[in-house]
Order: sequence, then C-alpha cells, then structure tokens
Amino acid sequence: MNTLVIGANGGVGHYLVKQLKDSGESFVAGVRKKEQVQALEEQGVKATLIDVEADDIESLTDKLKGFDKVVFSVGSGGSTGADKTISVDLDGAIKTMKASEANQVKQYVMVSTYDSRREAFDASGDLKPYTIAKHYADEYLKQANLGYTIVHPGALLNDPATHKIEAKAFFDDRRSISREDVALVIKEVLDTDNYINTEFQIANGEMPIKEALAQFKK
Repeated sequence: MNTLVIGANGGVGHYLVKQLKDSGESFVAGVRKKEQVQALEEQGVKATLIDVEADDIESLTDKLKGFDKVVFSVGSGGSTGADKTISVDLDGAIKTMKASEANQVKQYVMVSTYDSRREAFDASGDLKPYTIAKHYADEYLKQANLGYTIVHPGALLNDPATHKIEAKAFFDDRRSISREDVALVIKEVLDTDNYINTEFQIANGEMPIKEALAQFKK
C-alpha cells in the first residue's frame, strides 16, 4: 500500500511520518511549503507540495494519483478566522475527498475534531465554526464513494506517547490524548483494512491500542 499523509508537518502528522518511516512503510508526506519538502527529503522522507486551500480539485486529483490510502491531518483548529476554517477544514477536505474518489483511493482517514455531531455545535463556544466545518466534512466523507475511517481525538497534548488509549463511539465527557498516541492510532488503522467504514473517539487510557480498537474491527 502507498499512503499520502496530508498535513505531514502538523502536530499529529509529523509523528505519523516518523512512525511510518521507522516501520519501513511506503508513503509520501504532503506539506504546504517548499522548505518543508526539502527538510523532509533531507531526512530520507519522500515529500510533495499539497495546499488544500490553494489547490483546486483538478490539481489535487493529479497529485493523488498512485495512492491507495490518504490521511487528512490538516486543520485550522479554530485558531484562525471562520473564513480560513471553511476554506481548509470544509472545502479543503472535500476537495481531497473528490480527488480521492477520482483515483479510487481504498481508504481515506480523517483526523476530525473530538465531537463533530450537530448537538456539539452549541457547546463548542469559540470553536463553533470549526465544529460545523468538521461536521459537514465528516458527513460528506461518510456519503462519498470511499472507504473511510474517522478518528475523533480528545484534546491534544504534547506529552510523550503512552501506547495506551480508550476508544468509544462517543464518550460522555471531555478527554485528552497525546498527539503521538493519535499518530499511533492512525498508523494502526492504516495497517489493516479492518477499520474501513468505522468512526470512533479516542483518549488516553489503560488499554494497548490494538486491544482498545478491536471493538471497531469489521
């Protein structure tokens, strides 16, 4: 399998790139800046320029040729204005989904927000535009002609990986998880086809990742 990681320079993406490289996986890191491509290639990582905001569907379709799996780990995280959130987290995501459909990508992995259900909108506060964008991107993905895996991580931490998590369809409370552990979860769902057409929340917990995710295997 050949995987494209979109957002490879991000908080979760750079951990995933390292994990895929260390395990000898076939993948390409997608980043927005030429200097990021150069830095990754100097580390022995194949990289390519992908800007989900600036690239149109035709350009993205060309850039996604030859990939079996796509990871979308891009997000404004609500740290930008609503216009940027719509351009990146909604339109940017859907453009890559359309490009993935055109290339018959086998699995599209979405790194979503913790809770993108409609009932989460009013509780999102300043993150409401981000939550709305993620909701409709996730809904589009579930209806697209793609095998999908939607991962909803808790509040992201910079702590070292614990290699232990808890996973549920939806938790009743707010939780957190290290970015490195999120990357390990993504790597796990990429390593097998058993998580295609699944969706779940993850947080740091007491169970090894494989064991925690086993309930979602198809």
